[in-house]
Amino acid sequence: MPLLTDDILCEATRRHVPGWGGAEVRLEAIEKGGSDRRYYRARAAGGRGTETAILMVYSDQRADNAGFFGATEILAFSGARTMEIYAHDAGRRLAWMEDLGREDLWERRQGEAALGLYRDSLAQVARLHGLEARALPERLRGQLQPPFDVQLYRWEQDYFFEQFGRRFLGLAPGELEELRRGAGFAELAEGLAALPRRLVHRDFQSQNLMVRRGEAWMIDYQGIREGCPEYDVASLLYDPYVGLNGGEREELWGHYGELRAAGDGGVVSREVLAMAASQRLMQALGAYGKLGVGDGKVAFLGHIPAAVRHLELVLEGSGLLPELLGALGRRPGEWKRGAL
Repeated sequence: MPLLTDDILCEATRRHVPGWGGAEVRLEAIEKGGSDRRYYRARAAGGRGTETAILMVYSDQRADNAGFFGATEILAFSGARTMEIYAHDAGRRLAWMEDLGREDLWERRQGEAALGLYRDSLAQVARLHGLEARALPERLRGQLQPPFDVQLYRWEQDYFFEQFGRRFLGLAPGELEELRRGAGFAELAEGLAALPRRLVHRDFQSQNLMVRRGEAWMIDYQGIREGCPEYDVASLLYDPYVGLNGGEREELWGHYGELRAAGDGGVVSREVLAMAASQRLMQALGAYGKLGVGDGKVAFLGHIPAAVRHLELVLEGSGLLPELLGALGRRPGEWKRGAL
């Protein structure tokens, strides 16, 4: 495939965004996140219709990249807000879509309106959680990513030990392996996998929720699959990027329970929330280690202390994984100072 220069991308954008045929197009790179996808904000001078659009350039290195398009249809089927996709060039792995703006929930995490936006975010994902895969049209069921099962939960745990534990826990190799083989981790994976499955976002956190006209819109949802809904809720309520306090977390958890009860009759569980939060925070810490050290994106290292504090809070309150809680406590001063 020929190199996709800015000139080529601008010309393709003129042809694919409705009303931009005769426009002068400029591209602005969007530097955000840790994925292998590249995003640009395209702006048109002299065109008709929308003033801006988002261009996504993706690769085939991850199986879920191409899944974005089916996932958009699944979100629409659930009744959640979805962006419009203007065009998709599968051959060149390019897509043009509606611009939801520059502001995400992380940027709006403070102030009087913040909790309202969190409640709206939960209302959107609760629509997705109200669906079982069998409720989807057969064509869309085939677009889902592989479900959360014991193997995927164990993979996330191994990712945590390899990318975070090996680098940051300060354990000798033998000690780390002994911790890794502890029965509690297998029990956690098996317990989560045995729960009833609904459709989940998988990376439902503040930087994947855009705020547009006072409403929350999900992005980066290409990983939609069957799983435990509390995994998504934990991703938002224990988001290391945001310092929700206990009262705020409690209020939002109660609100989510009301949404599920009124929507699909779903019953939520604090025990399951703690299990899902433990699993999710381990996954997040693995990602921060991989991105921060393995990929050289050092900004992600700054989120490790908050993620560790959240994980300690969950483990202390639930009694889950006491061996891991002890291992995390071996370097408390370093976590608090953020000296990694």
